[in-house]
Amino acid sequence: MRRSLFIGLACLTACRGTTPDRGPAADAQRSPDTTRESARGSLTPWPDVIGDFTAMANTATGEALLLRRDTTTTPDHISVIGYDSVPTPVKLQDVRPLPCAARALLRVSGAPSGWSLALDSARARPVLIDALEDLSRADSQRVVVRVQRALSSLPDSADAMEFGGLPVVVRDAWIVHFPSRPVVVARAARLRNLEAAAHEELRFVVLEHDVPRFVARVAGEEDAVESWDLLAALLTDRGPLLAIAREGARTLQLELVIYEQNDWHSLWRSDALACVAPH
Repeated sequence: MRRSLFIGLACLTACRGTTPDRGPAADAQRSPDTTRESARGSLTPWPDVIGDFTAMANTATGEALLLRRDTTTTPDHISVIGYDSVPTPVKLQDVRPLPCAARALLRVSGAPSGWSLALDSARARPVLIDALEDLSRADSQRVVVRVQRALSSLPDSADAMEFGGLPVVVRDAWIVHFPSRPVVVARAARLRNLEAAAHEELRFVVLEHDVPRFVARVAGEEDAVESWDLLAALLTDRGPLLAIAREGARTLQLELVIYEQNDWHSLWRSDALACVAPH
């Protein structure tokens, strides 16, 4: 499947030091329409569901940002996945602890183009994903309308009132073909032009039967607001899982959103990229 991975790992070269590969899982806050809002929460341990490591690809350089349970170990039995439903075993070339051991760079050989996530091959059970560009024009337009209607129906919180009544623009959308039922995942925005700068509200949403079941929201100046990209979808021992890249101006995080106990919620989020310069 054709994909457009926009992760920029250039900011890594400007960072130094170490941080543990664990992060705040999003606190799920239920609203009356059963939507889940993603927010920062308490520290959570490494998610066993993905094995001992994972890595997010940089399509521009061929390298990947490596996240590990133990930063002293080297990944083994590596498979890479993307939007197709078949994992590809690859060979490890090297691991470079740059800018730091907790944010090492992984290089592999034998990987197909368009891969987005690396995992232990025993854990890699990818699910087929269709992006908007994979669909016919009529089908893609129908998906866009469904996302717009679902997001327009959500109530605005107090800090989102400035975007009230503004149109929802769908930036990206994906149909994830889980065996039990397909879900629609989308990234959409509302934009408000001000005299000094443009303010943007960005939402990442998981829809089931056109009902928002998980929503993450950020807002701020257009050129600085955090964004999301769907990297892969997995079937795991705990349930269906989405691997999501969250990219800010100088941060890059991996978030895992899982379906369990009849609900979508954030399982784990890696630390924001925060390496400390040596003295």
